[in-house]
Order: sequence, then structure tokens, then C-alpha cells
Amino acid sequence: MMTVLVTGGAGAIGSRLVRRLLERGAERIVVIDNLSSGHKWLLPTDARVGFTKGDVCDILALCLDVKSPLVFHLAAFFANQNSVDHPQDDLRTNGLGTLTMLMWAAQQLARGFVYASAGCSIAGHGSDVPIREDMPVSLELDTPYQITKALGEFYCNYFDAQVPTVRCRFFNSYGPGEVPGSYRNVIPNFVWRALHQEPLVITGSGEETRDFIYIDDLVNGLLAAAETPGARSDAFNLGTGVQTRIIDLAETIIKACRAKSRIEFAPRRPWDRSVHREADIGKAKAVLGFRPVISVREGIDRTVDWFQENREMIAASIRNHA
Repeated sequence: MMTVLVTGGAGAIGSRLVRRLLERGAERIVVIDNLSSGHKWLLPTDARVGFTKGDVCDILALCLDVKSPLVFHLAAFFANQNSVDHPQDDLRTNGLGTLTMLMWAAQQLARGFVYASAGCSIAGHGSDVPIREDMPVSLELDTPYQITKALGEFYCNYFDAQVPTVRCRFFNSYGPGEVPGSYRNVIPNFVWRALHQEPLVITGSGEETRDFIYIDDLVNGLLAAAETPGARSDAFNLGTGVQTRIIDLAETIIKACRAKSRIEFAPRRPWDRSVHREADIGKAKAVLGFRPVISVREGIDRTVDWFQENREMIAASIRNHA
């Protein structure tokens, strides 16, 4: 843990990763984030952490004094609905941005390159659950985001001879640090609405299931992927292997917030054709020693606590990104 570069480091996952890297003795951490969805206040104040506001597509032009770093490439145009509404921006950040980062990493003789992919990026909507890493690449992808995340994996494979790469396929991550917004995940939006006694709107029947992984478990998986020699050139699912119904998730959040919010239903979005999603994490367990330990109920309680402790900062961030 000498020099580490984290793109998207001011986001929920990135800022949590930075804190863990500091705990593990990183000598220097360089954070790159354009703050389009990240928030600088999430980063810890530490002399070892340097922040550069910048776009990953422009990193070749940035004057960074960085040699042989370990790279965690988390920056992304997030996520499905956003990519449907803005497909060109999605391609620029997730496609060109990842390619540019790999070119830069090769030039800097990076020690490793950990790429944040997505569990929905390889297996299409017709795939059975649980989803395995060895499933064939599907052409039945539903959004530009899924397509460009898969594209990033192809680029990692291409550059692996120059830079040791490992691909981590995230499932539905959640936890402290994720600020609500129109293009953010369901959990922060549900929590924020419940704290304001507003209705929780489920797009679908509520019987849909997803594999929700708490942010600290996800960060453990990222670190294991970076540190395990046998992980090179491979892909790993980072989920829990547990399906949670969206209706149960909404009820858990209402209870955790001590709210009286109603649950309402809206039509499922046209692109959202995967009814059930679950990660097969057997490979990550065997190779990385990956063991997610935080249940959805405990993770929701921790997330609600963070929202209550940071309510004013969250509200200000929502206004600034409106």
C-alpha cells in the first residue's frame, strides 16, 4: 500500500475505500473525481489524501506526479436510467474514460488495476439466478450503462498484458455516503423519503428481487481483489448471494426510520426487465476469501443512522446537484 489512485473517490464507495486504505497504511492516496455525483465532504481530512477535480477522460493531460500506483477505477456515469436518458455521456465516461484510464495506467507502470464493473453487465435479462461469472456474454443487455460496463471489461482484458487487471462485478451496493437523487439507487431515495414521511414509490409489483450488498462488505471485496495474486485477469461477483424483495426492503426502511410513509406502486420502467437478480459468490469466496457479513436489516439501520447524523450536509448536496 504505497501510492494508490482512486477514480470516483469522492463517491460513496470511493470515499469508503479511501478510509480503509488509510487504515491499512497507504502512504499516499490520489483521488480523481469531477464531482458530478461525488461529494468532497465525504473524504477524510488526512495529509496522505490528495484530491484532484478532474475527468477521467482527461487524465492523460493532468499533471499528476504518480508512479507505479495501484489503481481502483470506480468513476462511472451512474447508472441505468441515467444512461437511457444520456447515452452519449454514458459512452464517454464509461467507455472512453475506462480506455483512457487503462492507457494512463500502462504509461505509469501501474502495479494493478481494479475495475468496477456491474453484475448486470454480462448476463442479460433472460439469465437464470444466481448469476455466475462464467456465463456467456449476452447480447440481451437492457441499457447503455450495461453495455458500456461490459465494454470496460473488454478493454481490461485487452490491456492485461500491460497492466495487471481484475474486474469486480458489483451488485446493488448501498450504505453511508450515497446521497439521494433522481438517478441514484433505491435505498438512499427510500430512506430520504421515509425520513420526510413521504410515500415510497415502487416501480413494479414489489415482488422483484435484488442482491443488496453493504458498502463495507463491497470494499472488503475490492481490497481482496487487489491483494490476491490469483485474482489477476479474472472477474468476480461482489454481492451476497441473497435475494431481497423490494416490498420487504421498503417495509424495513419505514420501520428503521420510524416513519408512517405509505408504499405506492408505479409501472415498471421499460428497460427494467430483470425480475430477479442474485450473485453467485462461490468464486469470490474460494479465490478472494470474500465473506459478506452485513445483513440487509443491519445495513439499513447503519445507513439510516448515517443519514440522521449528516442530514444537513445531505440536504445541501441535494440542492447543489439539483
